[in-house]
Amino acid sequence: ATCRDNQGAPLTVSSRAMFASSALVTTQWSIPAGLTRARTARASRATAQPVVAGKAKKAAKAADKKAAKADKKAAAKQAPVSKQAKDAARKKAAAAMRDVVSRQGKAYDRIVKEMDRDEYREYILSVRHNSPEPVQQLCDWLPIAEVVVADKQAYEAKKFFRSVGSDIPETEQQAVGADQIEGVPAIKAKLPAMREEAVGMAYLMAGSVVKDVPFEELEFGVEDWGSFEMAVDAYEAQQSTSKRFAAAAATLGVAADDDPADVKRVYRKLIATEHPDRNPNSSQEKFNAIKEAYELLSDRGGQSGTTFEGLGDKAKRDFRNLNDVHAGVTSKGGEMVETDVGSKVEVVMRSLTIYDRIKTMFIARNVSLGARKAEKTKASGKAAAEEETAVEEEVAAPEPVAA
Repeated sequence: ATCRDNQGAPLTVSSRAMFASSALVTTQWSIPAGLTRARTARASRATAQPVVAGKAKKAAKAADKKAAKADKKAAAKQAPVSKQAKDAARKKAAAAMRDVVSRQGKAYDRIVKEMDRDEYREYILSVRHNSPEPVQQLCDWLPIAEVVVADKQAYEAKKFFRSVGSDIPETEQQAVGADQIEGVPAIKAKLPAMREEAVGMAYLMAGSVVKDVPFEELEFGVEDWGSFEMAVDAYEAQQSTSKRFAAAAATLGVAADDDPADVKRVYRKLIATEHPDRNPNSSQEKFNAIKEAYELLSDRGGQSGTTFEGLGDKAKRDFRNLNDVHAGVTSKGGEMVETDVGSKVEVVMRSLTIYDRIKTMFIARNVSLGARKAEKTKASGKAAAEEETAVEEEVAAPEPVAA
């Protein structure tokens, strides 16, 4: 390109310089770059989203519906589990539980046989189903296992020296402190790690209903063997005087082993309505009979919230409800924590099924108690439903027309 200056002389400009000048002008007078990018981005997004409308939309819905139907049909075609397979799985699970219980029982026997009596303590572990609708066998506390708590250091030392065929040297014997084999904190510390063992013990004692109970709903209690013997003796005494208890319950209009709170509520109502000073139709003999009946039923125990806890109440049993410990769930949200007391002791269980009368007594008692509770709940639910129906009918009834 040729240009002339003020004097008319030719002026030559390179093509590169001209290109640079034109680019500068374009940059100065064009749309701002940011605005151009924003428009481009919006356009690209609009292009990326397919528009589905009309027939295409209907076709997409139909395809989704067809795919869901095919998946459902395929799931229905899967071969159902046969009865034989279910039975085999059930038998396998039961055999595994019995094996766990057997191994625990052998370990229990070894500790009791090999250790001195002051080096271990024996307790009873009980379980109940803590639910608004518990299974009958576990509606109240059910004793399921003996628990031995032994001094771990002494036990390990005896096992070692016995394995090499020698006695424990005097210098190696450890003094046993009472706190080392204190049952409640020891069992409380060890129980979260013994879920499988506890399930097996409950399964053998209560039966297959245990497998349907969420383990987080099982609650545990512990007491000394001597305390438990008081409970057994108290329950057997109740059974031997069952006719007297039945007569007393009939006087009050309750069942002999109804919940103590229900018995007390009925008694208070009767004692108020049948008092000779308030009711001229009553008599002193009837009033005294009501008092004597309640005293007999209240003496049977049951004042601690459940009939099991109240057994042997006058003997001051040391039953302890571990209500803040569930197997598999600790107070720290399921975190397994090895405490000092847990590291000092050896905790082993043995099933109470070896004592036939204990299983028979407490299972029968719980089933009877659970059946009555279920019947009472059903009756109260029926009464509530009838009352609600009566209220609805009253609301729906037309108002009388004024004359």
